[in-house]
Amino acid sequence: MLTRNGAPPRPNGVLNGWGRLLGLVGVPGAIAVYLVWWLTQALGARLDRMIQLLEQIARALKVQGV
Repeated sequence: MLTRNGAPPRPNGVLNGWGRLLGLVGVPGAIAVYLVWWLTQALGARLDRMIQLLEQIARALKVQGV
């Protein structure tokens, strides 16, 4: 079966995976996912640096035997 323009029909319609995800979580869920992504991008470098410093402190304490 072909559509009007001769292309085979898409089994999921016009929407791709993002549209299906939006349909599952809704607009509030999509906003929440975006905010989590945005926060991790904005704070990611700071968190990495804090983790590195904590690891250095832990290694220094372990070396000293405390």
